[in-house]
Amino acid sequence: MKHHIIIALASLALSLLSFADTEQRPNVLLITADDMGWDSLGCTGNTMSGISPNLDTLASEGILIEHCFISTPICGPSRESLYTGQFPQTSGYMGHGVQPPTWWKNAGGTRPETSITTELKNAGYFTGCVGKHGSTACKFSMPAMGAPHQTGLGRDPAKYYEFVREFLGRAKEEGKPFYLAANAHDPHRYWARSRGENPNWFKAMMHGKEWSPYPNGKPYPDPQTEYDPADCVVPPAYPNDSRFKAELSSYYDSVNRMDEVVGGVLKALEESGMAENTIVIFLSDHGMPWAMSKWALYPSGTKTPLIVRWPGKIQSELRNADSVVSVVDIAPTIAALCGLPVMEQVDGMSFAELLGGNNTNWTRRAAFSCFNYMNNLPEYNQQFDDYAVDLYQQVEQYRPSRALNTTRYTYVWNGWSDGETEQPRTMGGEVTALLRKNANKAEDSSYPNYAERADFILQRVPEELYDTKKDPGCLNNLALNPEYQTVLKSFQKNMTQLLEESTDHELANYRAFTQGK
Repeated sequence: MKHHIIIALASLALSLLSFADTEQRPNVLLITADDMGWDSLGCTGNTMSGISPNLDTLASEGILIEHCFISTPICGPSRESLYTGQFPQTSGYMGHGVQPPTWWKNAGGTRPETSITTELKNAGYFTGCVGKHGSTACKFSMPAMGAPHQTGLGRDPAKYYEFVREFLGRAKEEGKPFYLAANAHDPHRYWARSRGENPNWFKAMMHGKEWSPYPNGKPYPDPQTEYDPADCVVPPAYPNDSRFKAELSSYYDSVNRMDEVVGGVLKALEESGMAENTIVIFLSDHGMPWAMSKWALYPSGTKTPLIVRWPGKIQSELRNADSVVSVVDIAPTIAALCGLPVMEQVDGMSFAELLGGNNTNWTRRAAFSCFNYMNNLPEYNQQFDDYAVDLYQQVEQYRPSRALNTTRYTYVWNGWSDGETEQPRTMGGEVTALLRKNANKAEDSSYPNYAERADFILQRVPEELYDTKKDPGCLNNLALNPEYQTVLKSFQKNMTQLLEESTDHELANYRAFTQGK
């Protein structure tokens, strides 16, 4: 990778790319959720009543790609990969706010000077952003809109509707095709529920700015739906008991409000009269903010729904369950669909042919994900009052992990794991605390010992292999199972090759690990 990748396109896909002049180029609306897992939507299997009507409709009007994986389960680096088409080790954006260290620069990394946003702007597109962005490589035609104090911390559907309508009006005035990133903050964990939240969180995130008053005294409206914990089905990686159901109901409230944000964005698009020539793309930056998900390389943390709609160009009610797509493929795909040259130094490739329902020439067999840095904030999950102080006093802990995902298997290498070292903190701290605190008090007696599960989450093991079709919760590690050694060796070979191609700084350590076994 780090080279031009050109794939043969099916005849239908070729028709998608036939734009001879600027007037015929499609608009692009990219919508993202924050901290939302693959199975949180109705169209991806969630059974909670009415949780995602707008996204379910969007999926029915285009294609849903079932096996899309992000590059890293943390916001900033994941979004950088989305916009640049590069893995974190290529771009250098490897941790939450971490700048490329000297040793990474010396290893040959080249931080990108461009992104799909910049490429489109240079090609005559009117570009903009509403809500959370997270990339340092993007340039916009108009200043980014929707700062936290303007959008109800990225959770107010009415505000998103207003900002998107304003942007689309400007694009019409300019007479240019547009690119807009509309990024909801829901269901980011700590603002998942509007009930009982500490106002100091608001103050910290707004950096002291005031917000327009709401009837409930909060910077955003309450979710329209408050789900009953008793109705929630806990994912298989966690105990199915009342304490986890209570956490999950709060999360689902937030997913539903995110769907309302999407509804507001799509309403503004329809009213603009430009929907017919607009490619709409939806995905999440990573999985839900629980242990084993956010900051972890299991599908619960790296798999995202990927929905693409383009009226008249992409057939409705398509579903692709056979192909693997990476987030680094999205920027090259947008470039191809908009008639731009192949992007420089990307790790991804265009999946335009998949949008036509054809995967004959699609060559990706596994999607790569990694994790590098985590923030050590001891009070982050416990003392809201200290958050404003601790926000800029993060201690970065290097915990390198690498993963490959196929339609069936997940392979994980934890380069830091030695059987003794613990992660100083895991995202989803409340969930991990529940595991430890209630070590032998699980309401679900079939679930493994709470304390053992917490130890595994915090310490991990050097190598993991899971059959995710049989074991979606990744509870049964097959790496030492004699029956799966051929599968394991295949993943090791593919991982070595990918680390070589992406000039990953962990290549030498991984070779030493596999050769020393």
